[in-house]
Amino acid sequence: MSRRAATNPWIGVNFIPNFRMATPPAYWLRRLYDFDADLVVFPSKNQPFAYVLARRARLTGGMTDQAILDTVTQPDTLFCFKNRLVPVSMIYRHGTGWSIDNIIRSLKARDIWAQGGAEKVAEKMDEQDEAGRTQIKKDIRDDIWNRSGDAWRSYQARTGQRSRLTVPKKGTNVPSPRTERRIQTAPSGSTAGSGIVLATA
Repeated sequence: MSRRAATNPWIGVNFIPNFRMATPPAYWLRRLYDFDADLVVFPSKNQPFAYVLARRARLTGGMTDQAILDTVTQPDTLFCFKNRLVPVSMIYRHGTGWSIDNIIRSLKARDIWAQGGAEKVAEKMDEQDEAGRTQIKKDIRDDIWNRSGDAWRSYQARTGQRSRLTVPKKGTNVPSPRTERRIQTAPSGSTAGSGIVLATA
């Protein structure tokens, strides 16, 4: 057993070391293993100071098609091909600490199996899309309703239909509508606001 493996028992289990990059601490690798024993981390050969999070192929042989392999030039993808791994995402370490909680939260949110499988996830996405379309239609309908109401009230005000005079009832301060007869000329052409209102007392 190497000295590094003795100090960190997860080296070779779910971490493939590279002497250029720091090794995640044992507690970090243990948490990752407890979440999913098929997850593997290795330092990126393509992105400086980054790690690749990959998953051991479970249901297939992984990315082993020779025709595809011959076209791969990206070193991290090539490493996954050769080690029967499926790339999941990149991990960037910020600062001097090692945080695992945010990575596990992200993995849980993206875990299709935990959400009931691909069909279940597709159904949820369809429901969300339909709910979004319904909300957009409702917003458009409400907007049109409000605009049409404003336009109608503006039309009434411009043609004098809302110029109702009121007189207070005897003994009260509450105004009541007048009952005089109104004669309104029909608006002409596009000058709807130029109508004349005649009233008789």
